[in-house]
Amino acid sequence: MTVAALRRLLEEIDHQGGPEAARHWRLHLPDDHQEGPDPMSQPTPDVQLKADADIRLRAAAEPPTIPVGQLLKWGDDHHDAEVQDQAARARVLLGGLRRRHAADQELTAMADERAQLEKRLAEIQAREAELAPPKKKAGRATPSYDAKAVRAWAAETGVDCPPRGRVPKAVLDQWRAATGAPAA
Repeated sequence: MTVAALRRLLEEIDHQGGPEAARHWRLHLPDDHQEGPDPMSQPTPDVQLKADADIRLRAAAEPPTIPVGQLLKWGDDHHDAEVQDQAARARVLLGGLRRRHAADQELTAMADERAQLEKRLAEIQAREAELAPPKKKAGRATPSYDAKAVRAWAAETGVDCPPRGRVPKAVLDQWRAATGAPAA
């Protein structure tokens, strides 16, 4: 209802007996139905007659909610091919949403389980470290040859070998081949 229509209604009420006539349905208002948009699709004014003439718009009532299965069945059974096509597309989209929802649920469950397993593994490793005997520190490996004997052999045979430090691998290989000593 527009403000102009409300004013016209209020004038009619005043001319036909005031608010008392309106309360007892004694008003004889003309039927002046105007052509225009569907009144059900437009917001309906909610008129509250107060001292300050407060006028508020009330939204049209929402259509009742229909379960998806019933709506799709209605669409499948509809005589209009476009409605049937929309129902078929909706089924495809719903199927995709259901598959994605299931995959997301499974991924969430897997992530939760992974976090729990990683936490449990950390607890086990910490307890294992507490119970395990201390590891021996790695020291220098004892050579499997007598360095003095190799140097003496190298001096006798003319193979170049430093007098101190580590015996080169090439000298060791030649000494092992000549003496038949086992490799380390």
